[in-house]
Amino acid sequence: MSANRGRRIAVVVLILLLLLPPLASVLPGSPGALRVAGITLLWWYAALVGPLAAAVTVALSRAPR
Repeated sequence: MSANRGRRIAVVVLILLLLLPPLASVLPGSPGALRVAGITLLWWYAALVGPLAAAVTVALSRAPR
C-alpha cells in the first residue's frame, strides 16, 4: 500500500469519526442519549472513543513502511 493511499484512508476514517456524533443525535430512538455508567454514549464517544480512534488512525497512517 502506498503512502498516499494510506493517507487517503486515514482522511476518510477521520471524516467518518467527525460525522458520527451528529448522526447519533438525530437517529430515531436517540442512541446517543443511552447511558453507560451514568454517562451518555455521545459523551463517551466525544471524550474517549473518538479521540483514541483518531490518534490510532493518524499513528497507523504515519507508520513507516
